[in-house]
Amino acid sequence: MPTMHTIRSRHSVRQYENRPVEGETLRAIEEMVESAQKSSGLDIQLIQNNPEAFNVFASFGLIKGARTLIAFVADGRTQDRSIGYWGQRLVLELQDLGLNTCWAAIFSKRKCRAKVAEGKSIRVVIALGYGTTNGHDRPTKDANQVSRVEADYAPEWFSQVVEAAQLAPTGMNRQDFTVVLKPDGRSIEVECSGTGLSSIDAGIVMANIEVAANEEAADWSFSRPCA
Repeated sequence: MPTMHTIRSRHSVRQYENRPVEGETLRAIEEMVESAQKSSGLDIQLIQNNPEAFNVFASFGLIKGARTLIAFVADGRTQDRSIGYWGQRLVLELQDLGLNTCWAAIFSKRKCRAKVAEGKSIRVVIALGYGTTNGHDRPTKDANQVSRVEADYAPEWFSQVVEAAQLAPTGMNRQDFTVVLKPDGRSIEVECSGTGLSSIDAGIVMANIEVAANEEAADWSFSRPCA
C-alpha cells in the first residue's frame, strides 16, 4: 500500500537502463494493471519491448531507454480525470516495486503497440523500468498557491494533503490545480482549468491526496469523484 514515503521518494525519470522488466516483478505489474482495469473500466494496456514508442522529435520531455509502458486508450477526453487517478495509483505501486516511472504525453502513437479500436486513441502513456537514476526533486508552488480553505479552519491532516498534491507530477510541471477544502471541513475538491491535459493532472493529484488523507486516518471524502 503506497504511503507518503512513496510519494516523497518518487520522481519522474526519463533515462532508463536498456533492460526488460521480467520475472516476478512483471507478473506483479500484470496483476496490478488487471486489477485497475476491472475497478476502473478503463482500457489500460501493459506493453513490453516497445522502446520505439519514445522515438520522437521534441525539444523537451524525451524519454530514453524505456522498453516497457502502460498505455491508456480512450474515446475523447471524458475519462481524463479517471485516467489520471488510476494511472497515478499504478505509478505509486510501481515505485514500491522498486521501479521508476514517467508520465508521457509526448510519444509516437504510430509506433506504440497498443491495440486501438476505431474511434479511440492513446490518450497518455506511463514509461516504466529501471532508471539510470532515481530522479530528483523539482520546484513546486507554495501551498497557498495550490490550495484554498473555505471552511472556518483547516484540520491538521489537510497540510499533508496539500503536500501530497504539491508533489504530484503534472504536465510541464505547471501545477495548474487548486485543492479546495469545502465549508464542511472534510470534503475536498480538486479544481482544474479543464483544458489540455489538466483533467488528467487533477486525477493524478487526487490519487496522491487519497494516500495522504488515508494515512492520517482523516474523516474526509472527495466532493467530486475521480471518474
